[in-house]
Amino acid sequence: MNVLIWTYPGRYDSHRNDVRSFHSYTHLCSTSPSSFQLTFSPFLLHRFTGLQIHHALFTLSFDMDAKRHVNLTPQKRPNEVSEVCRSNKRTPDCGGVSRKHVVSGSRRVYELKILLPNAMIVLVKLPEGTEFITVKELADRVKQQLDRAIQAEKASKSKKTVDWDADLAFIDDFDNVFRKGLKLTRLELNRVYNFRLHDGSQPATIYENMWDLTPDTELLMELPEEYTFETALADLIDNSLQAVWSNDETDTRLISVEISDEKISIFDTGPGMDSTSIEKWGKMGASLHRSYKEQAIGGKPPYLKPAFGMFGYGGFIASMHLGRRTKVSSKTKIGKKVYMLCLERDALISGSVSGSKGTWRTYGGLRDPTNDEIESSPGGSFTKVEIFEPKMRSTNIRRLKCKLKDIYFPYIQCDDLSKKGRTTTPIEFLVNGEDLAEIPGGEVAITNLASCIGPEFVLQVRFKLNHDKATMTSSQGTRSSDEANARLRCVYLPVKEGKESIESVIEALQEDGYDYTEDFGSFRHVSCRRLGRLLPDARWAWLPFMDYRQRKEDKSQVLKRSRLRVKCFIETDAGFSPTPSKTDFAHQNAFTTALKNLGSKESLEKDSGVVDTDIRREGKSLNLTQLDKQYQLWLREMHERYDEEADSGIDEPVLVVVTSNKKELHISSDVVRVHKAFRRKGQSWKSGQRIKILRGACAGFHKNNVYATLEYILLEGFQGDAGRGAWIVCRTIDISEQDGCLLECVEENLKFDLRKSVSLPINVIDSGKCLAVDDSEWDNQIKKQHQKCPSSVEILSSRQCRDLGMESLLPDEPETYAIDASLNEIVAVVRPATYKSGSPSKHLDQKYMMKDNFEMSLVITYSTNKKSLDEKNIYSKRVAPSSVRDFHGLYVFQPKCKSHPLFHKAGIYTFTLSIRDSSCEKCVVKVQVKASCNVHRWGLAKKVSCLNLITGCPCKPISISRFDKYDNQIPFLEAPELSIKINCQNATMDLVNDCSPSISIDKLGLVIEDLVIKSSNLDNIRPSYDATMTLSLPVSHLDIPIKVLPGPVQHFTVQPEYFEKQLIPGAVIKEMNLELFDAYGNHVQENTKVEFRVNGFCWLDRSFSSKKVDACGCIDLGGLLRVTQDFGRNVSLSICSNEETHISKEWKIEKRQLKISSEVPQSCFAGSQLEYLDFVVVNSKGDVDVNFHDEDETGQSHTLVIKSQFVDIDESVKYVFREGHCIVRAVPVPSERGEFTFVVAHSRYPDLQLTLKVLIELPLETEPLYITDNVNALSLMELETQTDYRSPQHHDPETMDTCSATARGPETDVESCLEFQKDLERELIVIGLRIGELEEEIEVLENELKTTEINLKEFKGIRERILRTGTYDSLGKNNILARVESKSDCAAALVMKHLREMREQDQCDLMGNIIGIVALLGTTPTFELSRLFAEYLGDQMLAVVCKHYEDVRLLERYDKNGKLNPKYALHMFARELGQSINNRYLVLFIEDIRACKVNKDVEGKLLFRNPILPDGSTPAGFLGYAVNMINIDADHLETKTLSGCGLRESLFYRLFGETQVYETREDMKGAISCIKDGAVSLDGGIVRGNGAMSLGCLEPDIIFPVVPTESQLSVKDKRVLNRYRDLKLKLKETTADLVKKRKSLESELKRFKKRRDLYARYFIRDPSVSSQMSPVSCLDEKPVFT
Repeated sequence: MNVLIWTYPGRYDSHRNDVRSFHSYTHLCSTSPSSFQLTFSPFLLHRFTGLQIHHALFTLSFDMDAKRHVNLTPQKRPNEVSEVCRSNKRTPDCGGVSRKHVVSGSRRVYELKILLPNAMIVLVKLPEGTEFITVKELADRVKQQLDRAIQAEKASKSKKTVDWDADLAFIDDFDNVFRKGLKLTRLELNRVYNFRLHDGSQPATIYENMWDLTPDTELLMELPEEYTFETALADLIDNSLQAVWSNDETDTRLISVEISDEKISIFDTGPGMDSTSIEKWGKMGASLHRSYKEQAIGGKPPYLKPAFGMFGYGGFIASMHLGRRTKVSSKTKIGKKVYMLCLERDALISGSVSGSKGTWRTYGGLRDPTNDEIESSPGGSFTKVEIFEPKMRSTNIRRLKCKLKDIYFPYIQCDDLSKKGRTTTPIEFLVNGEDLAEIPGGEVAITNLASCIGPEFVLQVRFKLNHDKATMTSSQGTRSSDEANARLRCVYLPVKEGKESIESVIEALQEDGYDYTEDFGSFRHVSCRRLGRLLPDARWAWLPFMDYRQRKEDKSQVLKRSRLRVKCFIETDAGFSPTPSKTDFAHQNAFTTALKNLGSKESLEKDSGVVDTDIRREGKSLNLTQLDKQYQLWLREMHERYDEEADSGIDEPVLVVVTSNKKELHISSDVVRVHKAFRRKGQSWKSGQRIKILRGACAGFHKNNVYATLEYILLEGFQGDAGRGAWIVCRTIDISEQDGCLLECVEENLKFDLRKSVSLPINVIDSGKCLAVDDSEWDNQIKKQHQKCPSSVEILSSRQCRDLGMESLLPDEPETYAIDASLNEIVAVVRPATYKSGSPSKHLDQKYMMKDNFEMSLVITYSTNKKSLDEKNIYSKRVAPSSVRDFHGLYVFQPKCKSHPLFHKAGIYTFTLSIRDSSCEKCVVKVQVKASCNVHRWGLAKKVSCLNLITGCPCKPISISRFDKYDNQIPFLEAPELSIKINCQNATMDLVNDCSPSISIDKLGLVIEDLVIKSSNLDNIRPSYDATMTLSLPVSHLDIPIKVLPGPVQHFTVQPEYFEKQLIPGAVIKEMNLELFDAYGNHVQENTKVEFRVNGFCWLDRSFSSKKVDACGCIDLGGLLRVTQDFGRNVSLSICSNEETHISKEWKIEKRQLKISSEVPQSCFAGSQLEYLDFVVVNSKGDVDVNFHDEDETGQSHTLVIKSQFVDIDESVKYVFREGHCIVRAVPVPSERGEFTFVVAHSRYPDLQLTLKVLIELPLETEPLYITDNVNALSLMELETQTDYRSPQHHDPETMDTCSATARGPETDVESCLEFQKDLERELIVIGLRIGELEEEIEVLENELKTTEINLKEFKGIRERILRTGTYDSLGKNNILARVESKSDCAAALVMKHLREMREQDQCDLMGNIIGIVALLGTTPTFELSRLFAEYLGDQMLAVVCKHYEDVRLLERYDKNGKLNPKYALHMFARELGQSINNRYLVLFIEDIRACKVNKDVEGKLLFRNPILPDGSTPAGFLGYAVNMINIDADHLETKTLSGCGLRESLFYRLFGETQVYETREDMKGAISCIKDGAVSLDGGIVRGNGAMSLGCLEPDIIFPVVPTESQLSVKDKRVLNRYRDLKLKLKETTADLVKKRKSLESELKRFKKRRDLYARYFIRDPSVSSQMSPVSCLDEKPVFT
């Protein structure tokens, strides 16, 4: 469906009507189910430019099915003709020398625009693939298209002919001449290039249809509604300003405006425009600078980044608004010619624009620059806009200059661009040859001169849009930004000699010709700029934080006066959107709203979350409270330093030092001058003068006019002091002279007492709201005042209230019983002075009931006794008079006290009625309420949640009472009989004694004392211990919930049963559980604190000496005690009370003995060794003690050392015990004959030792045996197989002799010898095969290791890129490592450098037993957690982490005297680098850390229970435990202890323990009762635990690397990380297998060498043959011997 909308001139009333019609048609058509087109005429454009364009229609096409806008294209009318250049492609918004096609499906061609000598233009398109075209070929194509265009024209005009036979050439924009041809490959496809055809004749200067000015019609609806001469001129200057601003600092920045009746000229020295740019200048919607807006967001105030271009119609619309004809001339630095664009208003109106399909084209041309232009633009580039026949004539040039100076003031004079604070002139701005920086006048300049020289109040504000809650309103075609910045600069305009500086500014502006309608009261205190350009209509009265009109405090009086003297200049960046006319901020923009409401708490709550506002002053962030406080301080400082109130006193002043009543006087100075007469506003005012203060004059005078007597005039400070206020003191007409202010001398010091007088600011006179009163008016007012004066307040009795149809709340008697009086009322009246209470007839006489509109207050207080020591206010209210049954002046109160109902509680109730601000006598009535006599219930005298009774101990006195229905205690007259019984479902409880109750002193309670309970089965009701105490009374019974608790500790047992077996000197008791009982066999109550005293033990931590009982009545001391006594000594554990031993248990450490279980020979050969000696530790029963184990969880060392004088025995070698056994594989024997003695001892217990002796014999001297017929092979077999010199266990003297005899026997057996030889050969072959297999396996593992390392290296780079994709790239592992290594004299830096070198040398990443430093072993997902954990750990971040305690040798070595030897280990490495380690540093050993033994989840997190508050709930804001919120570094996920514990449960549990993490300090403070090891909060709070807290602020430089968690990664990234971990694990396993195989190979080679030597010893004559025998040769052939 097509809908045609055609509007005619005069058929509409206003632009708004057209817009409404347009939108209404759009809405109408949107209901159609099919697509449609909406066509409208450009007469809408006439509302903004005055152009009536008849030859262009615009059609909007909509696709209703897709619900989107399809296109917006101009349509031609039926009688339009085609144009010469038929290209209707639009120029894009980007800059450049030509335009680019943006249609995705268009053909790729070379586009050449040819400017002909006959002033016509031809567009030639050459297909892609054409690399070169000759000048002749190109000229032929041009001639063909020119002929077709001329034939198509209906009215052909005589034109200059082109000489096609001449020597043709083409000239580009840079005057490059092409005579042979053009190489098209140097040009870009789908871009237009300009060439001039030169045929030898004079070239044309003006070309027809040179520029395509077809507008971007989607912006037509954004044209400004109001356009003035100044606005249009400023639009053109904006273009020049943005152009010259892009110049270099060395280039000239000049804008020159010339205005006359004949012409307006704007000249600038910007970079100039080429052919494309100048075409965009004249095209609506084709802004050259719209893309620069984002670059103008942020930066340094005053945001001088003139990115004003947004809508793209500034040049065209402005020039057409200012005059009839416009000519734009521009030249670039590299260009040789000046491009010209001509616009004629009449041509557009008459429809003579050329084109087809709705395109607008106009004339243009090229020329050479003039001498004046060259002289004015030293840089060689310029732009000049000339507007002829301007519409504005007889313009006030002087006022125009001042307005332009105000609009562009920061660009003309600026103090912010100079680093030294000097005033600079960024741009030379001339108007009719006069520099604007030198002309006087202008609002900004005058205001700056009038302001004080004091400090300015400067705020930096950043607005951030929250897209989830915001609905930004922006103009079509513009894009709203997410951020906006503003600087607020408040200056103070003080009062000087009694005259306001603002009034002086207004007078100066009015004298200067400004049409200024503001005065001091209506002065606009806020003006705004955007990107340094003034927004004239953005003038606001106040910002919320500047307005103190609603303040009611006394201190705000000074602020209310001072605020009127502030001028706020707001400078904003491009984040704020302007109106199309650029005279104000966009009204519906969220940033505009947020700026206008800056400082408003109500607006902040209303618009919470739409725009996030960050307010800073001097770099520090401020909230609204801090902003208000600092602004107040600045106002007071300015007032005190610069305000000069006029000293208008007539008489001599009296100086008074004010110390106590400054607040009442509203003054801030310590000294005031007191006058009795002064002049103000040309009028004299004297003490005693009667005045009238009009309603609304100041605070407290809002309702009525007030008559008063002037008493004194107060001037603050000494004469000549600045910043001092003036006040008048007066006494209102209802205050007597005796109650007025008093000036007296006290102890030779003058004192001014205000009393009941009032102090008013002097501006009540300045504002004309304080008037003098004559005697007649004053006397008349006195009479009225006397008539209105009340005398007393009276409460109507019950009878009088019933006459009015009401029930009185107050009884007629002063005493009453507790009742419910909530529905009754109190009625009071105000009596005049003529009333006498003795006459009953006058009680309800209206004449004696004042009808004046007083305000009566009722205050009800309550106290439990007549002394009123605990009196408290339970009700207060003020009411106005009302009417009941034609009686007026009745004050009716209906007291409803929800928290304290009247007459329910027994005590004294006091009713006080008074008239506000009156001398009327108060009415006071007291009523005593007693408890009712009817017993409603029995209960405890004091409310308690539960009574606690301890078995075997007398309980505290229990007091019970009788209560009425209002819970008042009824007194006892005598003690009733009662019986007591304890009821419990699962436990039996008995009363030990009988008790008789007694009455308390106040007779309100029945007291039960010395009640004792015993029970032996309290464990059945553990842990609640709930029971019920039943009191049987004469008429009822009372059930009291109680808790029967176990008594104190009386005895305990120790588990496990084999506890005594753990008593080993120096050992840590692994299992020790104490079960504690009271005297009746009940387990002790949970959380009972128990103090211990030990003998023969020591605590691993002093804090362990006192422990709390757990839920099972036990205390686990496992892992907390270490045995300090020796074998055979006694140890004891005692429970103490009041530092005295209460219960004690004693044990004896069983003696142990070191024995050898294996057989030791009496003698052995010299040079051999003792093998497989098995030493055991046995107890007194002879059983092996399995507790002697070197690898238990406590980290105890149980090793064996061998000591001997034989040098081959290394006494530093230690042999470990395994479950009581220690096997020594070999002990070398000396090579000399004699007795060999060695001592075997436990390394820690010297008493456990054993001395062994062995006789050493020399072996027989034998010669090599040769195989002959006489050799006895059996002797060789026996000698080699049964007698091994290296196995002394098989030798004794007898066997040695037998072997010798056999060897030397005459009988030989050749077969036996050959059989022995064959066995050796077979064994050599088997070993050789095994060696070959091992070598092959090692080769395979080495190749697999190499491949894994290559793959790991590739994945490592990918992994690092993945882990660096987080927000905090600068906080990655490599950056933290660089920070660590940059620290000098630091052990951690040296360790990381050393590890890095080891990695470079060891490709398998085998870094030894030094793991790293704490800071690089963990990561966090956020920067906040990283910084917080680093601050919590402090210096521990640089702690070195190793595996074992023995690894200290890798870091430090010591001399025998205990001193550090700097020549070894880490210190040696430091010396090589020219560094040193001067301080101590922390080293942690993961194998020696007691790991946490709680369960873990699938992610390896420790499953701690959440902290629990006393009420059983989890603390608010609890996020988790720090040890679980830190992630293990990916390179150390497989780093574990020998027992399988990872870094989380060992290292990080040692560092953090059970440190908790909370959201805020308040959350952490609320959970202090359940914090054990410490806690941190995300806002920086740190609690160390055990009563310690860290205060202050710290920014650690060494933090944990910030790495995103796997939940933040994509599936692809997770797959890469998993593959990386698999490769790391495979590398580790392959390396371990390779090490194992190499050890096996080394063992087999030793074995082969041993058998080879044995073979050579008996069967090879030549020893060299033996050395040449290899495992491979054994496989190929048998050994050869001679």
